[in-house]
Amino acid sequence: MSAWHAAIAFALTGERLDLGAQAVPDPDALARELEEAGWPAERVIAHAQHAAGVQPWPHPVPDNLRAGLGAAQLHAAVARARDRLGLTVLTVLPPSRRTRLDADERRLLAEVPPHFGR
Repeated sequence: MSAWHAAIAFALTGERLDLGAQAVPDPDALARELEEAGWPAERVIAHAQHAAGVQPWPHPVPDNLRAGLGAAQLHAAVARARDRLGLTVLTVLPPSRRTRLDADERRLLAEVPPHFGR
């Protein structure tokens, strides 16, 4: 058994929470445990938005919390927890608009290697 939920909770909140040991991560159970520990989804989202640009988020998980957890599995578990909490993106942006190329961009697009056959 590993401390899946404690590691995922640290990635999301930056705090060490005693959430016991789990054989596998369970995003629904983790969401309930976070809420009981004073971290409802709204607080996790606000924390993520505040941390963005100031420090890495999700927070890097310390080695002692990652012990026995595979990096890819932990990354996937954090992603599932983010989905469960509604944190897939921090800011929803509109699609970018098409712009005209400037002279430098047109020149770069026209460049071809010498062996291209021109």
